[in-house]
Amino acid sequence: MNSALTIIQIILCLILSGLIFMQSKGSNENNNILSETVSQRRGWEKILFNLTLFTILLFLISSIIQSLI
Repeated sequence: MNSALTIIQIILCLILSGLIFMQSKGSNENNNILSETVSQRRGWEKILFNLTLFTILLFLISSIIQSLI
């Protein structure tokens, strides 16, 4: 059971790393700190953000379960 949770955590870690790298903004976007416009996540960016949060939640739950075993 312990080795299965370790493998699950490794897979979740790799997925989470990929999701975080896909969210990084490129140099084409406006990264001006003084800009007062609030950007909202829409479309693919919103799906990617929600998927990242879900993966973080799964990783947290698997870590808690592994620490209890």
